[in-house]
Amino acid sequence: MQRHPTIHSIVRLLDCRLRADHLLARIMAVVISFCTCMVSACPFCSSLPHTISDDLEESIAAVIASPEFLHATTDGTLMYRMRITKVIKGNQTLEESYIELSPSQEIASDRSFWLVGYGENDNKIGWATPREISPDGVTYLAGLKNLPEQGPRRLEYFLRFLQHEDEFIASDAYNEFAEASMQDIVSLKDKLDRKFILSQLRDPSLPIHQRRLCWTLLSQCGNPVDMRMFDESLKQRQLDPTYRPGMDAAISCFISLGGERALSRIDRDYLSNPEADTSDCFAAISAIRVHGTELKQIPRHRLAKSLHYLLDRPDMADMVIPDLARWEDWSAIDKVVDLFQQATEQTVLLKPTSVLYLKNCPLPAAKAALETLRKVDPTAVAAAETSMLFHSGRAAVPVPQPESRDDHEHIRSARKQGSPF
Repeated sequence: MQRHPTIHSIVRLLDCRLRADHLLARIMAVVISFCTCMVSACPFCSSLPHTISDDLEESIAAVIASPEFLHATTDGTLMYRMRITKVIKGNQTLEESYIELSPSQEIASDRSFWLVGYGENDNKIGWATPREISPDGVTYLAGLKNLPEQGPRRLEYFLRFLQHEDEFIASDAYNEFAEASMQDIVSLKDKLDRKFILSQLRDPSLPIHQRRLCWTLLSQCGNPVDMRMFDESLKQRQLDPTYRPGMDAAISCFISLGGERALSRIDRDYLSNPEADTSDCFAAISAIRVHGTELKQIPRHRLAKSLHYLLDRPDMADMVIPDLARWEDWSAIDKVVDLFQQATEQTVLLKPTSVLYLKNCPLPAAKAALETLRKVDPTAVAAAETSMLFHSGRAAVPVPQPESRDDHEHIRSARKQGSPF
């Protein structure tokens, strides 16, 4: 499987390389938020290390081996002699052959180990650190060989292993879901174990990346009664400040289960509420964005109505203007012009996002509005138009904002320094 770089990682790279005072440099990352985005992975899942399938694709050999004995070389280096018992990938003549390794730690002689080898040919293989594997793990690995590269049938194989007690297996199965498309996850809704997912969400020790996946799965197999899980998570956060609900995925699930009624509550509690925690507003924006681009359970015009609340908050409006353009909501022309005219050093992104919104809009009113902005600040308009030399087509999904307060403060600090992200 081929991994695609996310827009988020591209912008982080630009943040490091384009810290300049010139406006054109500052708006380059904004342009990326308007470009066509090809990210297809689960929108709320963050992948951990490579999947086993990734290792298989990149390696020249992958085997199961058992330690035979430990011995010292002439220079005193301790080496394990290991016998290859099964070849998962590579030359089958490797089976029953021996390799010698110097692991960083002692390994049990009565266990089996997973080894991945890299190199140009079978005569020159560099083996990665052995990883202990259970008999179930061997069976799991054997099942990977016949899977399609992507699609629901591939994902269905990993579904059954999400609950496995072997962390080696369960973690890899999670990573496969993190790399899967939302469309493939939705296709498994009738096969999901709702009770298991609810029990996982009620476990406060569940890692945040797994919690986000569980919210995503519950959004497909849950029912309106399960909306209470959202409030349970909010109560848990009040009791334990270190608890992280995974608000973006939680809000998305809440909306999936409750429809427009649930969305109205998100509007009230976060988007239209000036007292709401800003990181929760970021999460709500991300959740609505996923509904508009991936799930499509609620009409886009209703989702756009929710985002319009942020147009009354200049410090956050630049994050939703590209969404409105992508969804071809051209009802914000007058508001966008006002935001451009109100922009300050702290809200510098309002200018390029406003210009690009108007440039994407096909209505005559947008052309007239753009000429108005050109009179207000011709330099900013020209810089934004120059940036469009690198882009053609409709606006796409902007960069999602991180959930954590620490990341939020980093963004605030960067913006004050003139960096767009």
